[in-house]
Amino acid sequence: MAPAGREIPRVAVLAMSCFLAAPGARADEMAIVPPSVWSQAARSEAVECLVVLRDVEGVAAGQDEAAAGSQAAPLARWQSQGAEVARRFEHLRIVRLRVPARLLTTLATDPQVAGISPIRLARALRKEGKALMRVSGVQVKGFLGEGVGIAILDTGVDYGHPELSPGGTGPGVKTVKLFDAIDNDQDPRDKQGHGTSVAGIAAGGDGGVASRATVVAVRVLDSEGEGDSEQILAGIDAVLGSLHDGNPYNIRVLNMSLGGYGDDWQPGSGTCDDVDPAFAAAFDALTRAGVLVVVASGNGGCSNGVAWPACMSNVLAVGAVYDDEICMDPIPMPFGCQSTRISFEASQCMDDGCSQDTKTDRITCYTDSGSKLGVWAPSHCAKATRKGGGYEECFGGTSAAAPYTSGVAALLAQAYPRHLPSALRAALEQTGNPRLDARNNLTRNRVDALAAFNFLAGYCPPPATPTDVRVNPVGLCEDRTATLSWSAVANADQYRVQRAESADFAGASEEVTTSASVLVSHASTAPATIHLRVRAERTCGSLSAWSAGVSVAYSPQCGRQVRRHLTR
Repeated sequence: MAPAGREIPRVAVLAMSCFLAAPGARADEMAIVPPSVWSQAARSEAVECLVVLRDVEGVAAGQDEAAAGSQAAPLARWQSQGAEVARRFEHLRIVRLRVPARLLTTLATDPQVAGISPIRLARALRKEGKALMRVSGVQVKGFLGEGVGIAILDTGVDYGHPELSPGGTGPGVKTVKLFDAIDNDQDPRDKQGHGTSVAGIAAGGDGGVASRATVVAVRVLDSEGEGDSEQILAGIDAVLGSLHDGNPYNIRVLNMSLGGYGDDWQPGSGTCDDVDPAFAAAFDALTRAGVLVVVASGNGGCSNGVAWPACMSNVLAVGAVYDDEICMDPIPMPFGCQSTRISFEASQCMDDGCSQDTKTDRITCYTDSGSKLGVWAPSHCAKATRKGGGYEECFGGTSAAAPYTSGVAALLAQAYPRHLPSALRAALEQTGNPRLDARNNLTRNRVDALAAFNFLAGYCPPPATPTDVRVNPVGLCEDRTATLSWSAVANADQYRVQRAESADFAGASEEVTTSASVLVSHASTAPATIHLRVRAERTCGSLSAWSAGVSVAYSPQCGRQVRRHLTR
């Protein structure tokens, strides 16, 4: 995000339509419907929205065909009443609908609907902060983010820039061309510039925080730096698809330097999950899949809360501090800088803008802050990669603070590959330099890479890998189950079981259990080989490696066929 008055675009958000979404909700609960959706229905004949569907019992995560089938019945019912389906997502149980206003109450009370969200409009939110964050203290230990993917959801990435090339999808690429949600193709080339600067701060090959990390480019904002929540969800869906296909780029961090405000979030205290259940569901899905979501807090100068979607509970919201004094003299004096004062124009919570002297570790007057804020990170003036080549000499705003933090998270993910997003977030939030925001008396830590690294060395030691994994009996058929079991791991709180029909476990479905065994079943008209593996997990935020895989043969028919002897 860029502060008001800068050339880099900001993110603004307007409630326009709705989404339905909500994994894990009980069928006896009414769907979460923000007031803005009801207001839209009151003043319009039709409402465009995103609808979050409840999880269906018996459909495991990753079983896309079955999940898609579970969506068909309610969709057909709603269509028969006048609803139009505008978009379905492959890996999110979310549907974009255009519904008659009279149907909104019916949707909200439908037991298969978990929530309804408005569609929001967004624009991108616009110094060398590495020294302030002690990044070199981790880099000298040999951790540069190698083998870790950082998904950049933004205006795209200029993968022709020397620090971000080559681009492609095969081995050895620096920037993965994952998806363009604006043009709906697989070429997320930056047509605005914001995303290229963000990617360069996080993982540029020369100056990025995690210089050896892989940039996973996802374009969700157009050439004006604008997009809407449906396009952002399409980008998240593409990331989940890559994770579902075996996570070939090892995406561990997702950066969103975008956001905004609306009638239902201006912003306020606490979290905004109830304002946008679709994004709450999407971020929950990313977190369960092992991805830390990092979001810019916003540049509105608000002290009572952060912008959307940084306000969601399952993301790390990042505010901005100056990394150093910035000389603002048009012509620097020969004996030093005459002025370090900088001014910003009016924004969401600043009718008259703001002005202050820049100073190392000083909280910027434009940064959004509030109870949901997670950490502070450097901003102004980052030397960042520029679309078309060369560098932006003063890229700033919370748009810079977020990728600085994402880069540090990638270093930690390489150094501690068995730690989950919750552990990485704890390391970033619970270490660093405490900074008090005098506007609201709130204290949060400014990111310190070396302190976070040292914190994880003794935090939540990963459990051992399960052994003696076996399946009994060794055959499986449609009417019978088999038991997958393993030796219990001493400090494990739960186990995650994967099953797939390919030995590389691409497209695997998952099941979580607290016992050391699960029942395995399958139903198909064709013979198959079912591959299984298990890992141990701790609720404090760590996991084991996957166990050795085992397999079981499946036959559609059980036992021998009965031969009937006919007599004349």
